[in-house]
Amino acid sequence: MGLILMNERELLRQAKSGDGSALRQIVDSHKKSLFYLAYDLTGSVEDAEDLSQDVFLKAFRSIDKFNGDSSFGTWLYRITVNTFLDQTRKNSYKYERNRQEMTECIAAEASLGDFPGMSQPEAFTDSNQLQANISRAMDCLTSRERSVFVLRHYRQLSVQNVAHALDVSEGTVKSLFSRALKKMKKSLNFYRQPGKSEVVK
Repeated sequence: MGLILMNERELLRQAKSGDGSALRQIVDSHKKSLFYLAYDLTGSVEDAEDLSQDVFLKAFRSIDKFNGDSSFGTWLYRITVNTFLDQTRKNSYKYERNRQEMTECIAAEASLGDFPGMSQPEAFTDSNQLQANISRAMDCLTSRERSVFVLRHYRQLSVQNVAHALDVSEGTVKSLFSRALKKMKKSLNFYRQPGKSEVVK
């Protein structure tokens, strides 16, 4: 998302003074990337819209707590992930997985035949099918693993920035990302065929 631009700094100053219009301009400039992050976390357009709405409301209510020690975008990322984790713990969103669903998901990893079209590898050359299987593999991650994987792999944040966004140590980020990668590679192992590169690196 980059560092705060000078005009954004001025908008932030105005927003902290109670200028709602200034805050809306700031949030609007990050709306697209924030929605993509919410979608990567939830895997659902509807849930991503709900999550984004919650984040915007929290940003409006707590703008005075932003002290500028990170980019405003990273601050929004932290609110987004924390809201996602909170809602997951409360079972408020339908993307929350219960223990039985997680067990079934992990069991499916172990059997290539459980994946639709597994007997026809050529079917996976379709980008939509590829994305569907990546999404299914991500469903096997815990909410914390998924959050770290999304921020590192899709948002391409550094380990340091992910740690800052999640308010955890860099060691924790590395551990969660390593576990997420192992699960993803195991789930997508059937893509590793001669002449094909790995989907998840």
